[in-house]
Amino acid sequence: MSSRNSAVAQISSKVRHRQDRTRRLLLQKSAQLFIERGFENVSVEDILAATGIARSSFYRFFSNRESLLAELVRPVFRRGVAELKAIADESPRQIMVGIFEAYLVLWELNANALRVATRVGGVYFSLFEEDHAEFRNELVQLVRRVEPAGILLNGDADYSGRLIARVAVPILEVFSASADIRKLFIAAMAGLLLKPEVKS
Repeated sequence: MSSRNSAVAQISSKVRHRQDRTRRLLLQKSAQLFIERGFENVSVEDILAATGIARSSFYRFFSNRESLLAELVRPVFRRGVAELKAIADESPRQIMVGIFEAYLVLWELNANALRVATRVGGVYFSLFEEDHAEFRNELVQLVRRVEPAGILLNGDADYSGRLIARVAVPILEVFSASADIRKLFIAAMAGLLLKPEVKS
């Protein structure tokens, strides 16, 4: 590679790095604002003020705040689907623990995106509804595979799936500051959903 080509590649790498950093900042600060105020109460101007980023830079990455919301939340559900598919062949109890662990992975990946996903409703939910539906369907199918084993506390896969969807993120929020978040979260979810394991 000539020295000119090397210099161009180095500049391109620096520009790409700066653009990635700007995009990440927009996503992070927007998520915080959406959680604090609600998505419908946050404007592009609010996002620009919080990030100190120019309007032109915002529009380089996102066509509007709705496209930003979609890009924030969709990867969480897509990763969730992959995590759930990976545990499909486990034993019934391991499937349930795997579901809990999948939520922990998503929390570690982007806790604020997971929080935002649970707080957005109405017309805005349609921005990531397809990805959410795929995640939900994968979750329900797994819990239905567990139901015949008789380990669900309430005995009903659909009820258990709804319970997971409603309480997982709030429980993660409760334990978020604990060094033992994994142990505490899994124990809490198992306590709500699973019959105690019988020791022989």
